[in-house]
Amino acid sequence: MIDTPVRITARGPLDIAQVAAFGDPAQTAARLSKHFRLTITPAPNRAIVAGDLTVLWHGPGQWLIARAPAATQLADDLAELFGEDAAVVDFSHARAALRFEGDGARDVLATGTSIDLRPAHFSPGACALTALGKIDALLHAVAPETIDVYVARSYAQAFVEWLDAPVISS
Repeated sequence: MIDTPVRITARGPLDIAQVAAFGDPAQTAARLSKHFRLTITPAPNRAIVAGDLTVLWHGPGQWLIARAPAATQLADDLAELFGEDAAVVDFSHARAALRFEGDGARDVLATGTSIDLRPAHFSPGACALTALGKIDALLHAVAPETIDVYVARSYAQAFVEWLDAPVISS
């Protein structure tokens, strides 16, 4: 039973897109870096946050990018940037994002994954694809006591029901 406080909030609305490089991941990372004016590397399990923009490693040569909605769709901007050099998929309506905050956030999430979520092993700026309560999820350590969780929207209800299991005290 977890007795420490956890605040869970929905993040959004968010523009979310996935970019998958057809060529050299380092070149794709360089183009993303130039476009967003920040440093993105092809290094695994890393996240970059700048203002309302979040860039998450999503596999070799792949990134999941989220931002607040803007005048133009994120996926459209990225498709124009990459043309035929990368696949760009709009996940804005396909992903749900939840923020877990508080002393018990890591403990709650640790009950559903084999990843060591202790800050020494999953520090701010880390991200990882994992099964969380039998649901595929992307975890992002935003701060020592804050983790964002991205799940397929069609599994969001099942994820919330898993959260409501007896492992969490009221």
